[in-house]
Amino acid sequence: MPKAAQMTIIIPGIILFVCLFAMMPVVLHFGPGDGGLQFSWGQGYQSFKDYVAGLWTGESFTYYSGKNEHHFWDRIGSYFLTSFYYVTAASMLGSLIGIFIGIYFAVSKAGWAKSLADFIGALPDFVIVLLLQFIIVLIAKETGVVLFEVATLSADDPAVVLPLLAMIIIPANYMLRNVAMQMKLTLTEDYISNAKAKGLGKLYIIFYHGLPNVLPYVKGDLHKLMGIVMGNLFIVEYLFNNKGVSMLIFAHAFVGGEYQYDIVVNGLLSFLLLYGLGYAILRVFLFVLGKVFE
Repeated sequence: MPKAAQMTIIIPGIILFVCLFAMMPVVLHFGPGDGGLQFSWGQGYQSFKDYVAGLWTGESFTYYSGKNEHHFWDRIGSYFLTSFYYVTAASMLGSLIGIFIGIYFAVSKAGWAKSLADFIGALPDFVIVLLLQFIIVLIAKETGVVLFEVATLSADDPAVVLPLLAMIIIPANYMLRNVAMQMKLTLTEDYISNAKAKGLGKLYIIFYHGLPNVLPYVKGDLHKLMGIVMGNLFIVEYLFNNKGVSMLIFAHAFVGGEYQYDIVVNGLLSFLLLYGLGYAILRVFLFVLGKVFE
């Protein structure tokens, strides 16, 4: 099936899945008495029906923050750009750092460094974020020097460096493991032995013979890497209180005890757009990196 035809099926399917997923807080609820889980598909269908109808009137793009009504298109720009900054920076820097450290791990023993990478890889995302915040607070307490903001308290004083660092650590750790494994296998190939026999330098062989053959494996694993980045984005934006797409959903999904289906659907679709853009940019970045070492 042609790729264009596949996309005409996949995109509506993804949008439908988002709409169904956003229904869950309406469809699932605990009943009275024994508190058993009940399904209210009628309420879910009504939410979906109202959302579709509101697309033509514009009501699907309004939401409440407290008692104030806002328009989605007036607010999404700043939220989207914040998340876009973290997704693109974390995916590119995490990949770049992971590739070069992975190469180092493949050609050296570095036992303590590998143990540290394994330890970090075993930690959940939120634990890494909390540890980073704790370290900054501890340093500030002992020295009186605040290295980085540990949370965004106002638009004038946002936390930038620490959230970015938290976003980079997880994908970099995942990337270095893959690159180290693939590079070790690549360096055992016959064409590498042939390059060594010709007297080519070690670094030349690694970067101009080994790396170009490792990058296709990296590109084939990009969807998993971007999934890690996007999952990390939810946690980082929430724990650092950064005003990104995740916080737009978290902060406005429930207002005054009422579930705002429209803002959740619009927010999740924006989140998927972030994923697509981040994936495309990362593919271009790796393509350029491959051209550099051809």
